[in-house]
Amino acid sequence: MGETGLGYKRHHLKVMSITEIARFADVYEAEIAAARLRSEGFDPVLGGAEHAKTNTLALLALGGVNLSVPDKQVEAARALLDRLRAGEEGIEDEAAEAQDVRSARPRGLGPVLFAVAVGLGILLTLTGWERAPMPYDDWVCM
Repeated sequence: MGETGLGYKRHHLKVMSITEIARFADVYEAEIAAARLRSEGFDPVLGGAEHAKTNTLALLALGGVNLSVPDKQVEAARALLDRLRAGEEGIEDEAAEAQDVRSARPRGLGPVLFAVAVGLGILLTLTGWERAPMPYDDWVCM
């Protein structure tokens, strides 16, 4: 990096050429696809995602959210997206196993205590329970 006459360093940016590999009508679907590509080691770039999140009508004006990757990664990224769309790769099996684990664990006392508190409140309301007298009930404030 060179220096200017004022002592500031010049920074040179590396320019990378990217290619659009997919376009999505739903911003969150595009985010999920980009996250999956990142998890596989790709460097995806979403175009228009932030505009679409802040203004949903902008999504139509922009023509959707585009997903791009560097030119060197285009073929492999497209192949991964095609496999995802075909259903060959997914997380359904892991999600089902996680659901089985959650359903097997004991629930705890939270729901039971909530039901007891609601039942006690209804019982006290129906029996005509009144508030206990307080020492300041007869005070007169001016």
